[in-house]
Amino acid sequence: MIDILDSFKSNEIANECRNAGNKFYCERNFFDALVKYNESLCYAVIDSEAVGLAYANRSAVYFEMKLFDKCLKNIELAKANNYPKKNFHILDKRSQKCNELKAYSNDQERFLENPFDFVKLSYNENSRLPFVVENLELKQNDIFGRYILAKQDFNVGDILAIEEPYFKILKSDSRYDSCQETNKYQRCAVCLKDNLLDLISCSTCSSTMYCSQECLKYAEKNFHNYECAIIMILLKSGIMQMAMRVFFQSLNIFDGSISELEQFLNNCKKSSTSVYDFDFSDANEKIRAKNCLLSAYNLTRNDEDSQNESPQKLFMLHPVLAEMWKSHTKFITNFISRILKIGDSNFHGICGWSIQKHKNVEPEMVGIGCYPFISLINHACVPNVNRIYAEGKMFLLVERPIMKGEQLFDCYRTTFFTQSKNERQAILFESYSFHCQCEACIKNYPLFHALKSFDKKLLKYAKKCKNDVRKLETDEAKKKFYEYCAIIQEQYFNHFPSSEIVLFQECLQQCISIIIKPKLLFP
Repeated sequence: MIDILDSFKSNEIANECRNAGNKFYCERNFFDALVKYNESLCYAVIDSEAVGLAYANRSAVYFEMKLFDKCLKNIELAKANNYPKKNFHILDKRSQKCNELKAYSNDQERFLENPFDFVKLSYNENSRLPFVVENLELKQNDIFGRYILAKQDFNVGDILAIEEPYFKILKSDSRYDSCQETNKYQRCAVCLKDNLLDLISCSTCSSTMYCSQECLKYAEKNFHNYECAIIMILLKSGIMQMAMRVFFQSLNIFDGSISELEQFLNNCKKSSTSVYDFDFSDANEKIRAKNCLLSAYNLTRNDEDSQNESPQKLFMLHPVLAEMWKSHTKFITNFISRILKIGDSNFHGICGWSIQKHKNVEPEMVGIGCYPFISLINHACVPNVNRIYAEGKMFLLVERPIMKGEQLFDCYRTTFFTQSKNERQAILFESYSFHCQCEACIKNYPLFHALKSFDKKLLKYAKKCKNDVRKLETDEAKKKFYEYCAIIQEQYFNHFPSSEIVLFQECLQQCISIIIKPKLLFP
């Protein structure tokens, strides 16, 4: 593999990063120490002593955090990766202490909750779309285009979909709001999980890490074989990074044959398809991958002329890609252009919670994903479902009752009670080129401060809940979640919009955040 820009290995840089990590470790700033040790691991030349030293230093952090299984794992990795044998006694002593402490102490990691023990589909799954509940159907008309309709009543708190994107990228670009430059050293490039920063690095580039050998093998097979040499450029290329990832993964579906990919898409041009046209319960990996490609490739797009940058420079930097570009320039140009247009309104930012204590207030942007089902849901300034992220997956939470025959509505930007109708309309038209005709816009619902109140006692309780909800522990948040759902469901039909209901909706979202955010935090 060729080296391009600064995506190279350097033991000198690895040592600098490790020394910086040591300073953080001495300050007991374990999060930043691990980030620096991971950066050191990424820059360390394969089979060099620097690799073993990075693992050894990581093991020290996990020991202090009482993550004994991770400590022992990193000790073994250090020994297997040229850690100086003369210092093995240091690791052996740490290993002995780990095993002694494990005998009468609990490894913290064993007690971490899986958010999907709570976040589950509320009804039977669709037989063809197992990540969506049954009794939702796809409709189409001239006003809304394609949209999702309820075939039964749904209640507040119901979860109607849990969709994991086939196409997604890890973002590591501080030019994005709340996106950290060090994300590439904090999360897996495949599943986007942090794995408590216990990651392994690419053996060639210095900007890619994985949570497991399984994810590493998946990446090398599906996209990183192309991305590795140009990764630093891709990480700074904005939405182009996502378009290129879609191209690489699509190419892999056809074992690297661009001619077969082109022929497949040309044969499918005649019919407009959606995620509902495919069977995602099929166990065949290739079939599922083709279904993911087609359902994403046929999402709504803006066909007006755009000034999207040509991918030619990226292709010409890579010898294999350069040959593809020369032989299939028109197809590649059209493919990338189409994905960029689709992405304007259909790609969603993926948010995740930091495991760093002082940053664990609001989720941060960690990636971008393509969600073909959830992208079918239209906008309303007064939505009835809310998109929430958990470990790379997006789930739909019902936040106000949905009656049989009603359309599902998401909110693309701000809701009616935070911005005026004119402000919302201007933002939506600039971003998505439509004039919103939702219930809140037609009836010109007031901002929060002007909303009516129907029960002073309930309003007082709602305000108290809003002030107290952030302090709740997980088990308390689960109980309050169901309480708030019941209040909204009971009061909605007679009193929406009102201050009380809006406050309880916000409390509902806070409860979900408490339930899904990390429980083990690093100082």
